[in-house]
Amino acid sequence: MSIRRKKIKLKGKNYNIGVYTYSNGRIRLRYENSTECHDITLNLDDVYIDNGKVILDPFIQNNGLMKILKKNRIIKEICGTINYNYVDVPIAILNMGILRTYDYDGVNKHLEKVSAYE
Repeated sequence: MSIRRKKIKLKGKNYNIGVYTYSNGRIRLRYENSTECHDITLNLDDVYIDNGKVILDPFIQNNGLMKILKKNRIIKEICGTINYNYVDVPIAILNMGILRTYDYDGVNKHLEKVSAYE
């Protein structure tokens, strides 16, 4: 059985949302298609964040992606910002249930890795 992945549209192009795991167990999100891929999240090892929160790439505010992620409810809420190297970096809470409709296998693999990591 093949699970159909939802897509987002950014600047006239369709992208899949890919869910991966950084080496330290944090969730990694990317938007990707057959020709390009870009990170949505950052992995700042020396920054402490609570479980269930992610550090977003500040560039997604400028290119309109954050608005799309909020509209599609992938980002549940922006719960704060940190200043890292003189740049304000947003911290967000993800909606994992909705994220599964974009990459079911990726979310399940991430949850398996996190449970093995702890």
